[in-house]
Amino acid sequence: MVLLVLMLWNAGGVPASAEATARGHLGSGNQLLQAERYAEAAQEFEQALRDNPALTQARDQLAVCYFELRDYTRARPLLDQMLTRKNSAGLATYYLGRIDLIEQNLHSAIRRFRSLSPQNPVRDELYYLGSAYYKEEKYPLSIQVLKQEAERNPRDSRVHQLLARAYQKVGQRDQAEREFALTRRLHDYYLEGSVAIGRCRASLSQGETDKAWELCGPLTDTDDVDKIVAIGMLFGEAEKYPQARTAWEKAVALDPDSAEIQYNLALTCFHLKEIGRAREHAAEAVRQRPDFVEANILYGTVLYMGAEDREAMAVLTRAHELKPDDPAVSRLLAEELSISADHHAQNQEWRQAADLLGKAAALQPDSPEISAKLAQARQRLGNHR
Repeated sequence: MVLLVLMLWNAGGVPASAEATARGHLGSGNQLLQAERYAEAAQEFEQALRDNPALTQARDQLAVCYFELRDYTRARPLLDQMLTRKNSAGLATYYLGRIDLIEQNLHSAIRRFRSLSPQNPVRDELYYLGSAYYKEEKYPLSIQVLKQEAERNPRDSRVHQLLARAYQKVGQRDQAEREFALTRRLHDYYLEGSVAIGRCRASLSQGETDKAWELCGPLTDTDDVDKIVAIGMLFGEAEKYPQARTAWEKAVALDPDSAEIQYNLALTCFHLKEIGRAREHAAEAVRQRPDFVEANILYGTVLYMGAEDREAMAVLTRAHELKPDDPAVSRLLAEELSISADHHAQNQEWRQAADLLGKAAALQPDSPEISAKLAQARQRLGNHR
């Protein structure tokens, strides 16, 4: 009889059958969590806890699921329970810090992230600590912390992206541009690290756009702007612009001060022939980051298309200064210079017309139209001397 009792009950007073069932749900939940299927994983962990309320692993994983599902009201008390256990306190502190950051409780977020041992990092807490300092406008501290994270994890494009923005804030333009360039080279980092996004990319590569969006669309319902950016890039590079636009719109809502996100939304709208919206977001990208080459080129192109010639010439001139070897920029700038010269010619202002056409001819020496206009302007100028 004693042996039978021991077989039917475990040490915690849970029937052996219930314990086995709970462990089964825990295992299923862990697999779903690894696949980033958080809603389904949460259901498995909830069932595991119904079968065995003392199963702390299920409770901890459920807290993570609630966090990923943005259900912070339910996540927080579970994370608070994790704080009381030594082996889970660090992870709980990490997630509670991220909730504080999302809810703009910056002092609390900083305190939590700083309490984690740098010798035994939990995850990417230095990135989020740098983010908290950045939001507090403590840019030197943000740079200091982000440089440490870049040394620890040099492939994380998010770190270099935020580091570039922090350098920009303190006026270190050259270092900012180097970090922005590095960010572009590393943008596949998030794609490689996400199982769910990997499945989405596989579907896109097979031409299954609807299936890909069915997999990735729900992932954009998050406060993790980096994940949304990765999805926007993925669909943009596949030229699936309606889906990319949805992702970029959500990213802009979360991080409107990112020139890169503003630019990507502008470029996506440009491809969709939504020129008004492309103009709005390209202008914002240039305003936030005046030396952003691609944003200047896009903005100048949109202004040229809209016959906003004065503004277009100013922006395209800046774009040409930033990228003098770009043939498309040279062509558009030459055309704008020629248009401006036409206005001066109509007013018999031949010197101004000749000067502008001389610059246009230098940009487009093989243009017969510009060469003919320049010859005419110089002749008229000579006749008036």
